[in-house]
Amino acid sequence: MLHLWTPSLIAQNQGCLSVASLLASKTGEDWSKVYSSIGFGDRGNDIVENTRKILSFSYYDLPSHLKACLLYLSLFREEYGIEKNLLIWKWIAEGFIQNEQATTEIELFELGEGYFNELINRSMIQPMGLEDTGYVYGCRVHDMVLDLVRSLSSEEKFAAIFDSDDQKLVGSNARRFAVHGRNVDPQLLNMGLAKVRSFSATECSDVNVVTSCLQVVRVLTLEDCIVRESCGKHRLLHVGNLHHLRYLGIWNTQIDELPKEVGDLKFLQTLNLSGTGMQQLPECVGMLKQLLCLRINDSIAVPAGLIGNLTSLQELKLWPVDDVSTRQFVKELGKLRELRILRCTIHVSDESMERALLESLANLHKIRTLCILGSALARGITGEEARFVPPQRLGQLCLECFRFSGLPAWINSSLLLNLTHLDVTVHVVQEQDMETLGRLPELCYLKLNSDHTRLVSIRKATGDLHRCFRKLRFFLAPSSFVRFDLHGCKRDPSIAHSIMMPSLESLVFSVPVRFLKDMNIQPGFGNLIGFEKVASTSLQRVTTTIQCEDATAEEVEEVKAALAHAAELHPNRPTLRIEMENEHKML
Repeated sequence: MLHLWTPSLIAQNQGCLSVASLLASKTGEDWSKVYSSIGFGDRGNDIVENTRKILSFSYYDLPSHLKACLLYLSLFREEYGIEKNLLIWKWIAEGFIQNEQATTEIELFELGEGYFNELINRSMIQPMGLEDTGYVYGCRVHDMVLDLVRSLSSEEKFAAIFDSDDQKLVGSNARRFAVHGRNVDPQLLNMGLAKVRSFSATECSDVNVVTSCLQVVRVLTLEDCIVRESCGKHRLLHVGNLHHLRYLGIWNTQIDELPKEVGDLKFLQTLNLSGTGMQQLPECVGMLKQLLCLRINDSIAVPAGLIGNLTSLQELKLWPVDDVSTRQFVKELGKLRELRILRCTIHVSDESMERALLESLANLHKIRTLCILGSALARGITGEEARFVPPQRLGQLCLECFRFSGLPAWINSSLLLNLTHLDVTVHVVQEQDMETLGRLPELCYLKLNSDHTRLVSIRKATGDLHRCFRKLRFFLAPSSFVRFDLHGCKRDPSIAHSIMMPSLESLVFSVPVRFLKDMNIQPGFGNLIGFEKVASTSLQRVTTTIQCEDATAEEVEEVKAALAHAAELHPNRPTLRIEMENEHKML
């Protein structure tokens, strides 16, 4: 039967998810009360109206701290992707996240992550993740939920939203304003902006007029806005006078400079300057001692010594513009001992920079997300040089800036109990290394790059097979062939997951045809593929690159046939994508 997903059915589905989440938090005795309160029955209610009742009941069942966090989402546009970390920093700036036991801002941020996850678990927001990574970076709000929270925000005078030029502007006592896609006009300026705590403008013009009216604002967000030229430059005026400001976010809005008075914003916690076109970060930013989150794009030069002064930083995202700036940043990075999230690009140009970077990273004892893109030296870092004691709470690790000669000893299950994402480059990968990685209890994403190992063999002949990579969902070995060898393993039929990688959804590997052919594996490639033996209940996608160099057309076709046969044998029949490389170098 063909099901057409009409808006009413989608709304009904969202309501079902919400009520299911609601009932899951109740005892069986309370289910009848929920049933009666929502108003199910034979009254012929419209599906959408009934869904609205379900969502309303789900909202009123929320604890008070989650109600404010959910209502805050009314400020965003429909279908908008809301980034998790920036949302949490806004919640903190608004004072929604409070706990008597939370003595530091990092504890508040972790509480905020808990609030975010709880809203997802209750199906009030929809998670957004990066494809084939398992990483949830944000959320969206379903149209039905957005309609509800906007209605409630208006009723409770929590927020006022103006999203069209023909919308009549009436007086509002709301303390939060969002203006979407309309010109700033005198009517808006007469609506009590002096008392607004949060102001968000999207696709608006002449925003300097608005900033001149804000007096107690804590959160100011400008996205896709127009800042008119003043004296030949796009200047963001008046912002230096917003002394209560905690959060300043400017995205895809052309400004040439910030006023030097920004350095006087002693309460500022978050400064996001992504896509502004600024050439240099002003020296005054170094005076923001309470700054917790700093994001700048790759066009902004950072004065020497500025980053090292921001010792309260917990989240940092930047791309040094040249080699001189990179060296200065690497040197100052070790001073940021409160850092928990680092995303940057570093092109390591020599061994002295490499050593300095390793020394700075060793000081980041609170780091939880460490992602350094860029390029590494061709040589491999030895075990002696790679000494590092990772924090126990490290969750994501991406080190494109290093190449290790072998898997570092500190990558093991006793030290990295919380590691979920790992992206590492290792010259030589041993079978023992794969066993070590397989024991990481929370590993969800693994990208294993190797310049020298053409064949990565995963063998599990001893112990409990179902514990090997038990939570891994995405495995990428883009430059190596992956062989799954179950020879000698006794599968226990009583254990549902007595297979390698029981949760694997996506597999990426390479097939060096000439290399494998020279190994004289018999009888042919079909004996070598092996992915039909893993993840019998989860595998959805297999992507492979066939390296055609020095191989014959017949050999390449044999490989393609073996891959297709393995996909057919797999119980899930995963989608197989084959890419060809160096076809012009075939024999």
